[in-house]
Amino acid sequence: MAGRANDRVAASWREAVGAVHGAESKYKRLVKAIAGDIESGALGAAARLAPQREVAAELGISVQTVTNAYKELERQGLIRCEVGRGSFVAARVTESMSNYILDTSEREIVDFSIARIVHTPEHDASWREVCATLATLDDQPWIRSFRPIAGFEHHRQAGVAWLASLNMPAQADTLLITNGAAHGIFLALATTVGPGDTVLCESLTDHGVIGSANVLGFTLKGLEFDEYGIRPEHFEEMCDSERISALVCTPTLNNPTVSMMPDSRRRAIARIADRYGVYVIEDDVYGALPAKAATPIASLIPELAFYSTSMTKSVLTGLRTGYLAMPRRLALRTESVLRVSSWMATSPIAEIATRWIVDGTAKRLVALQRERLAVRQAMVRTSLGEYVLGSHPQALSVWLRVPDYWQADRVVRELRNRQIAITSPDPFLVGSTPRPNAVRLCVGAEVSDAACKAAFDTIAEVFEQYPHLNDFM
Repeated sequence: MAGRANDRVAASWREAVGAVHGAESKYKRLVKAIAGDIESGALGAAARLAPQREVAAELGISVQTVTNAYKELERQGLIRCEVGRGSFVAARVTESMSNYILDTSEREIVDFSIARIVHTPEHDASWREVCATLATLDDQPWIRSFRPIAGFEHHRQAGVAWLASLNMPAQADTLLITNGAAHGIFLALATTVGPGDTVLCESLTDHGVIGSANVLGFTLKGLEFDEYGIRPEHFEEMCDSERISALVCTPTLNNPTVSMMPDSRRRAIARIADRYGVYVIEDDVYGALPAKAATPIASLIPELAFYSTSMTKSVLTGLRTGYLAMPRRLALRTESVLRVSSWMATSPIAEIATRWIVDGTAKRLVALQRERLAVRQAMVRTSLGEYVLGSHPQALSVWLRVPDYWQADRVVRELRNRQIAITSPDPFLVGSTPRPNAVRLCVGAEVSDAACKAAFDTIAEVFEQYPHLNDFM
């Protein structure tokens, strides 16, 4: 059903509603019918549903019944309802992402589609060493306990020390151990916003934030940005014109644009958020990578801000231990959201992260990562420098301009045919953001530097060629 009701789909809805007997709810049958059409693909992603009054008239039911059905579908994340625009089938993030990012490793593919560290033998050696040490211990409470929900005290104290190295002051009683930074972002959002609320972010943002909007039912709107990140003027304009509940942002090495927000702009964002009472949820998962740590926005307005980071993008990919610093007055609520969503973070992994923070292994592996990323980033510059829109010597990715005679999705397909995987802009687009003709290339592919360089040269070669004639048809 797009525009007005599609006859075939409307017929299935009429059949469902018409079959209601006794105390059975018409709205529940309608929900089931619409959900079935979405699951089957009869209603594709972004398809516009007919207005509620039109559906009510066609099915011979009340407008309130249709409204209740649409609200339930929105709560389930199947549709999104936008005031003044209508109701649309929501993008299925987990399914659509598989079109742009490889779900499983394929040995013949040089995979630049996943943002991950450059893995080295030193990472393997450090992992074996800590596992061997743990195997010798008789007392291991982290594999026996279901509490404390917020994380063991020594895990949180280590987290406080780690955040201090990132210029983020924190205290153990307002810090949660999480299963990665994305988990922390979700907890912060679930604490501060609800269905119908408006949340702002960069107009190109991590797909996890877009997925959270579908699950939690809030409206996500993109802010204008430049090479330095979010434009404070647009943020203030949005806050002045409508009720904004929260801002989710990645000031350090934004994904996918790799923008790095300067200190002056961070302070401007903090002042605006403070003036309008807008929560700031800061994703600093890449914060440990730059040689000089920036000033987190959250450190400037601690009573309004959440700060989330983790080990996955700087220390070790599988070390999914994260830290969420939160406003004191919301600490109990956020811990409650953690309890009902995952009970507590995985404590054996947190124990490894803690040991590595305390003995200096984490710091050493981050320093090693900076060196390896600098090598890969220099290789990208050599092969693809004229196409680079956004990069940083210690970033996990590069934002590349696609030549005008190519389209991003076509160049992605062409490179896949050549056994190279990169990511189109589609997973990162918020709302009606214009689609940039650019692609994200992540430099942490698990191949040798020589294979990386050869793949970068292949990408440059493809960029310099015109597409096949049938690509224009």
